[in-house]
Amino acid sequence: MLEDRPRVLHASLLPHISRGIASQLLLEKKAARDLGIPWETELFSPRSSLEPFPEPLNAGPPGLVEARGDSVRERLFTSLKLRRAFYAWLADRESEFDVILLRYSVHDRLQHRFIERSPAFVGLVHHTLEVDELRSFGGMVGQVRSRMESRIGPSSIRSADMIVGVTDEIVQSELARIEDTRKPTLIYPNGGPDTVAPVADRRPGTVHLLFVASTFSSWQGVDLLLASLPSSSREFTLHLVGELTAPDALLAASDSRVIVHGPKTPQQIRDIAQTCTAGLSSLALERHGLRVACPLKVREYLSMGLPVVGNHEEVLPIDFPFYTQVKPDIASILDVADSWRTVPRAEVAELALPLISKKAILEGFYESLTRLTRKR
Repeated sequence: MLEDRPRVLHASLLPHISRGIASQLLLEKKAARDLGIPWETELFSPRSSLEPFPEPLNAGPPGLVEARGDSVRERLFTSLKLRRAFYAWLADRESEFDVILLRYSVHDRLQHRFIERSPAFVGLVHHTLEVDELRSFGGMVGQVRSRMESRIGPSSIRSADMIVGVTDEIVQSELARIEDTRKPTLIYPNGGPDTVAPVADRRPGTVHLLFVASTFSSWQGVDLLLASLPSSSREFTLHLVGELTAPDALLAASDSRVIVHGPKTPQQIRDIAQTCTAGLSSLALERHGLRVACPLKVREYLSMGLPVVGNHEEVLPIDFPFYTQVKPDIASILDVADSWRTVPRAEVAELALPLISKKAILEGFYESLTRLTRKR
């Protein structure tokens, strides 16, 4: 049996990270400190990938940097070097913890080897449907990696003591992959800030929409939204914050109602949000085989006082009034946004806070984890 208050390490191995991942890990570190629980959050990554972020997250070796070249061989070598260093670091630290939560690493034989040998209670944390996501990248590389994950991935999942998913949909999919419904599972959704921080209300007479992504990948569905713009003659403004693909950038440039801001800091995003009526979540998650999601950007919009639209089901309560599932076209989005034009920012943020607080989510998850490990 483990201690009444299990010591937990949540470790992530990533060759490079996005603002969203960094923000989520920083929120978790702060929440654990505020709760006073024996929980450590560590990111093992090349330091060069963390240069834009203000607070250290990195447990990785200082000399290791991202492979910047186009050589597949170079990238594979760097990836292998990073993974070997990560699992060696884990092996050195595993005796300090009762529970190790690993962000799931696709087609990773070293992950399976570590789980098999570790005396700790090991849970794998899944953020997506891995096979579908790899396949969605397209091309030969996407197909090869998807097949590799189909063959290699289940061995890690079977060896783990527990499956953790950000949604129940993901957990059930992982159980189906190994054909084992008896394995312990927990849900650990993404969270948002722990304080109400509505932005100033400077909404003009027309609807302004905010769509934020580190990179507008296929599952964001910005291409579908941009393709729908010619069907509407309404006056509105669409703010796109993040990196666009070249085809999407061309589409955006063809409509004067679209403002492409590029990547922005959190404070710059808050400044843009002051004029906005609503925030946009992902509009094409079905491209990854997903119906349900809990994106960090939804939590950030709500904490700023912006209601949200998206095309996916949310883990928020079904009667929560400030998230609406819509089709990925501008007419449907504007119809919903119209109903929110006079909703006070503070009302949105305060109603959302107990549902999205990372501190509250972590507290509940840690309690569930404690109950589960006591049974061992």
